[in-house]
This record gives sequence, C-alpha cells and structure tokens, in this order.
Amino acid sequence: MSSDDRATQTSEDSHTRIAYLDGDRLRRILLAAVDYVSARRAELNRINVFPVPDGDTGTNLALTLQAVADAVRPLKSAELTEVVQAAAEASLLGARGNSGMLFSNFLLGFAKSIEGNDRIGIQEAAEALTAAARAIQDVLEDPKEGTIVTVARELANGARQHATGRTDLYWWLHDVQEVAEASLLRTREMLPELRAAGVVDAGAAGFVNFFQGIMHYIDGDVIEPPEATDGPLPGSAAIGKAKQAGVGAGEGRYCTQIAIRGRGIPDNAEIRQALAGLGTSTIVLRSDDLAKIHIHADEPPRIRTILAEMGEIVSERIEDTSLDAPSRPVAVVTDSSADLSHDWIERKGVTVVPMQVMVGGETYRDGVDLEAERLLELLAGSDGEHATTSQPAPADFAARYERALSGGADRILGLFVGSNLSGTYNSAVAALRQSEVPFEAIDSRTSSLGLGLLVARAVELVDAGAGLEEAAEDLRRVVTQSNILFTVDTFEYLLRSGRVGRAKAMLGSWLDIKPILSIDENGHIIGHKRVRGRKALLPRVIALLDEALEGATRYRLGVVHFDAAKMSAKVEKRLRRRYTPVEIMVSPVTAALAVHLGPGAWGVMYQIED
Repeated sequence: MSSDDRATQTSEDSHTRIAYLDGDRLRRILLAAVDYVSARRAELNRINVFPVPDGDTGTNLALTLQAVADAVRPLKSAELTEVVQAAAEASLLGARGNSGMLFSNFLLGFAKSIEGNDRIGIQEAAEALTAAARAIQDVLEDPKEGTIVTVARELANGARQHATGRTDLYWWLHDVQEVAEASLLRTREMLPELRAAGVVDAGAAGFVNFFQGIMHYIDGDVIEPPEATDGPLPGSAAIGKAKQAGVGAGEGRYCTQIAIRGRGIPDNAEIRQALAGLGTSTIVLRSDDLAKIHIHADEPPRIRTILAEMGEIVSERIEDTSLDAPSRPVAVVTDSSADLSHDWIERKGVTVVPMQVMVGGETYRDGVDLEAERLLELLAGSDGEHATTSQPAPADFAARYERALSGGADRILGLFVGSNLSGTYNSAVAALRQSEVPFEAIDSRTSSLGLGLLVARAVELVDAGAGLEEAAEDLRRVVTQSNILFTVDTFEYLLRSGRVGRAKAMLGSWLDIKPILSIDENGHIIGHKRVRGRKALLPRVIALLDEALEGATRYRLGVVHFDAAKMSAKVEKRLRRRYTPVEIMVSPVTAALAVHLGPGAWGVMYQIED
C-alpha cells in the first residue's frame, strides 16, 4: 500500500461513516444544497452567456430550488420516497428557465430510480444519479456538450466508477464532487460562447454548486445566507467583457413556461411534435398527470392554445428575453402603462417595469404574463369577479434599474404614469433614490401612449447627445403641451375604478351618452366633452384635436384601443389623411389599463414638441 493510499485510508477510517441515505438525511442535505446555490445566485447570473445571455441562470435555478426547499422543509419524519417525490414535483411546478427545467428533470429521474426504497446505499445512489443524468439527456432535442448535460453525465460515470470499493457515502460523495468540478472546468473549452467569454457554463456551475453544498453541510461548514458570494467561479473574471445580448440566432424571443395537468396528457414525444417548428430549446417534463413545457417561442399565445387542448393550464410564465439594446450613457426606463410595443421597446433599448394585474386570485405581470387580449378571456371566465391592478414594488424597479445599467449606462432617465393616476411614480422614485446613480424622474401626468410618446421623445433626445438634466428639462416642457382624448363604450369599468359616480354612470347608459375624457393640468381624469351615440365621437375628437394642434409644426400622435381594432384603424386612417406628425404610434392598451377602461374603449394622444 502506498503512502498516499495509507493517508486516504486513515482519513476515511477517522470520519464518521455514512452507510445509507434515508428521508431525513436527504431532506437535510437538500436544504443545505439549496442555501449554497442561492448564495451564489449573483455569480451564476454574471457568467450566464449560454444558451441565452440574459443573466438570469442563477435566479432561475435558485427560485426552482427554493420551491424544493419549501416542499421538503416540513417533512421531518418522512420516508425517503416521500421526500424525493415531493422535491421532484415541487421542482417541476417551480421550474424557471433552462437551468431550472433541466435540474427539475434531474430530480425527476433520481426520484423514479429510487421509488419504493426507504433507504439507499452507494450502489443505489450511483444508479439513481445515472438515471437522473440520462433524464437530462433525453429531455433535450439537441443536447449541447459543454453544458449541464456533460457535467451530469460525467458525474454519473464517476459515481459508478467510485462506488466500487467504497462503503462510506461521505468519501464516495467526495469523489463524485471532484469529478464534477473537473468536468465543469472543461466546459470552458467546449463551447465557442464560453471560450470567448472565458467562463464555465452557468447552468453546469449551479449543478456543481448543489453537490458542493451537500459536502459543505456534511463537513459541518456554515452555509452563508442567500445573496452572499464566495468569490468568482472558475473562469468568471472575463464575464464583464461578454456581450449581454438577447436571444441568439434562431432562438425564439419569449421564454415560455407552461404547466398542464390532466389524466390524458400526451406523452413527451407527442407534445414535442405538436410544438415542432414553433420555437427552440424545447424541454418537456412529466410526472404522472402533470407536465411542464419550456420553449423559446416568438408567439407564446399559439403555444398556450395548443397546450390548453392537452390539459388544464395550472401555471404559466412568459419572459421577453431580448436584451440586445443600443448602448447609451443614459438608460431610459418606463412602466408598462406606456403601451409601447415589444418590438419598439426592443429596437430602442428601453427598459420597462411591468405593473401587476390580479384576476381570479392570480397575479400577472402586465405585458409579460398578460396582454389585453388574454385579459378578455380571463374576465369572461372569472364568474363576475373584478380584475384589479397594483403598482410594482420598489424591489421590482430596483431589479429593472440594475438591468438597465448593465448595458454600460451610468445614469437613469425614468418616465412614469402620472402620479395622480397611480402610485407607480412614487415607487419608481423611491427605488431610484436607493440606486446610488444620477437620475431624473419625469411625472408624465398621463398614461398609455401619452406616456409612450414621451418615452419616444426621451430616446430621441438621449440619442442626439442630450445630457440627463437637459433631456429632463425638455421633457417636462413637453408634458405641459400634451394630452389625451379618450372614450369608453361603457361606464361600468370607470365606475369600478372610482373615476365616475354611480348616478352619472346610470344616466350615461340611459341616454347613450358617450364621454370624451381628458387629463387636467394636475394629472386628474376629467370629463372634457359629451356626445350622444358612437357616430358623433370621432368628428368631435378630430375637432378638439384641430384646436389643440393649431399652430404646432412638430408633434407626435398616438392611437390606442381595447377590443376596438376596427375603430382604431379608422381613427388612424383619419389622422394620417389630416395631419403631418413626426410619427403616429398605434397600439392596443396594456392589460393594466384595460382593467379600468373596458372593451370598446379607444383614444387619441397628442404631444407638441415645438
């Protein structure tokens, strides 16, 4: 026996032996591993360049694992099978992004392998890790070497090889960890994107962190609280040089994650076939009567329609992954009430903070999880329950500000819905004051494309070289020269929101009175004019617009609607024939505004810039 072998044997014999893994031990190491990965969330985000360089791998994996922790924490005296099944199903429902989906499938494969066992030893654990690694490989249409696929497979191979001759789970896990860490370092040379950035794969790094967390717990090390860091991961120093772009060539724009439940859900192959050609990075996870689908798609509504026919949708999450924004020293930020199209936002590099919409006990992020068209469906199925809205929390703003600054900006120009229409402006400013960067916040006194047109002006000013203060001064001037003229088809929604009294609403309905509403100088909604019948609305709005634009030579116009596309097209056509603006923006209203306006609402915005 060599001196190294004797030293290893002495170390192994001196350590308390762990002969098996049962429910309580699995529960405790899962909780420790979750904490360890969560503590490295920021670093994992920082090195995220593949498959989509959107800087959220750490967040997605940490949130997925947090669902696991929440599920197993109460199971203090549960059997092994119960713990691992609870962990697997929780990870499936809570899975976020590519990293979360793949790790969830790893847990599902592990759980299926040890099903029915009250405890397992090294051989059974090695077989389970092999099954888990295979589950990751099988779920991907085009597995890429140099990712978690590689590291999971090599970890499983090492687990089988080192199982021979080992009797202590501790030393076996130590061997497995070393194999995984060596494999992780090799990922840096296996993919061009990783090699160019000088980093390892973020998803694979999080996977290795999970096993490192287990070993730290067994060794008795203190796991630092989430959000702490333990220094950079191997090869992460060059990440700052990597371009934080949007989805790669051939990738769908929206990261779409939908879970369905039902007895007759098709198998994975059939689900994949149904979604063929509609997106990339497709992952399908299954557990009995539950399936979760991840796909990068350009048309999430089509994905949703297909999956809704296969089972009941129990959760859905849609993220716009495009971050390939123009680089400018001043970041332009607004909220989702601006009614700017996804395409315009992407091209102009504007950061948008979504409001929240609550329908039927569920909360949706405006413009991300929910569009106005989908809102109509939800309202129809809500059994009369009213939808409500809520402003983003300061923490939501803070996260978006951080994203806006990641493109190289060192100042923020924020433009937000009027402070007398929503508390959003105050939350936005509160977060800006905590950001420790120079900023200007503009109270638009309006909403919808009234705000959207102002954002367009802001982008134009910044791109022309205007400084932060210079741009803010011009925008505040333009605010006083801008307004909105809009109408609603029913008073019902304005009544719910407190914008009109019950008596006025009833009178309007009886007399077929159609209001033309506007915004006063303090940012309050006011009744501007009233007409009888729909046909009289457009001529009256045009007459009011003629008065407002008299003498103006440079101005922008906007047209918005909620479930009134034909009317919107008619209004746009009339405006293009009659006026010569810098531009005319046309958009359906965001869901957060549609809640208060109701179907059939439409409006015209003007912004004078002379």
